[in-house]
Amino acid sequence: MSHKKPTLEETIDYVFKNRELYNQAVTHSSCFNEKRDARRSDNEKLEFLGDAILNTVISIILYKRFRGRDEGFLSNARSSLVKRETLTAIAKEINLDQHMSYGNGDGVVPEESKVLSNMVEALIGALYLDSGIRNTAKVIRKLFSSYFTEEKLTEKNPKNILQELSQKKWGVLPRYKFPRKTKDGFAVIVFIGKDHKARGTGKSKKEAEQSAARNLLEYLAEIDER
Repeated sequence: MSHKKPTLEETIDYVFKNRELYNQAVTHSSCFNEKRDARRSDNEKLEFLGDAILNTVISIILYKRFRGRDEGFLSNARSSLVKRETLTAIAKEINLDQHMSYGNGDGVVPEESKVLSNMVEALIGALYLDSGIRNTAKVIRKLFSSYFTEEKLTEKNPKNILQELSQKKWGVLPRYKFPRKTKDGFAVIVFIGKDHKARGTGKSKKEAEQSAARNLLEYLAEIDER
């Protein structure tokens, strides 16, 4: 006896009233690019909106749940929750790739890309436009419920890890330079002395710095393995 797989709306426990909004949220802009469609996808605008809504809702939840903690903890906790890796993990938990359209020729989403995390933000943006902040916050609480633990919220971010490694191994602090605007946000280069550097990108300068730190850590790990 076969079991019918749940729909995305059943998984997130919300049914869209505006079907066009839902379709825009689960259709990546690459579909239009591949077909050379003259129409413009609203998916990236939904992603932009969803990013802002997600940060706001997560900030409110953290403030209410951890009233006794300082701004530093709250800021790091929010960064941990809204980072690409967390959003990608959530996308996989709800099998978002099985419900979305992606136009790379075979419909398969690249494993190590930011597509899934961006699509989570687009879904949140569409939710907000379809139902307002209350229902959107309800879905966000459901999706992120397993991530609001002390252990996960206090995980060290790449910048912290790189700083500790740099001071221990070379006795200097990493330097972040040349933040510049890109199509998708910002690009930053991190340096340790004159010998080690890496580039990172992100929607904000802070995210770009974390990306650069992560990339440099991976590079340094590869050097150590040689």
